[in-house]
Amino acid sequence: MTRAVVRKDLTVLWASPIPYVVGALFHLALGLLYVDQLEVRRQAVVQPLFPLAGFLLLVMAPLLTMRSFAEEARTGTLDVLQAARVRAAPMVLGKWLAAWMTGLAVFAPALLFVLLLSWWGEPDAGPVIAGFAGLALFTATLTGLGVLASSLSSSQPVAAIVALFLSLLFWFADVADQAPQAGSLLLRFSLRERLRSFASGVVDTSDVAWFVLLVVATLALAAQAVEGRRLR
Repeated sequence: MTRAVVRKDLTVLWASPIPYVVGALFHLALGLLYVDQLEVRRQAVVQPLFPLAGFLLLVMAPLLTMRSFAEEARTGTLDVLQAARVRAAPMVLGKWLAAWMTGLAVFAPALLFVLLLSWWGEPDAGPVIAGFAGLALFTATLTGLGVLASSLSSSQPVAAIVALFLSLLFWFADVADQAPQAGSLLLRFSLRERLRSFASGVVDTSDVAWFVLLVVATLALAAQAVEGRRLR
């Protein structure tokens, strides 16, 4: 069931202009911002690439996930699937995998920046590998939040706005309070700080666990939301 959902959602996503338009705008903005950072630093370093890509992914991910359940609910397809007693968990997992794989494919060309950078310098392999691994986990988390938002609405714009708000909330969690104790607690919820650790070349198991835990939690909540629709 999950495989069929992944195949169907990938076909629908890539038949639409969304991945192509989002990908083009993403790499255009990333290229301009990254080149500007290199000119300011006057060093051939890869570290600035990952926070910039992470912030742009905050905007990109909701556009990739907004139709996951919202469109199915609007057209009535979700009602048909639920009437056929299709379980919510495989649907949620399949839609998340399709959105995650699309997100990975969209930002994968950013590897070209590393190849171009190697012409002018010798970037360390550690931060490059860790940074892209962090971006993959980061994308998984954002698409999880997006699928959750889409499961709560039958409107694609509303789902995208809710997903963007949730993503920004986690991104800026570390600046929500200036109090030392509260700040240290909120720091643990900050996706920006978690991604920064990967960009520095450090793969901390606590950061990996946090991303995985957040993905599992969002998908579990999305499954409950879809199941709640069936019961209603």
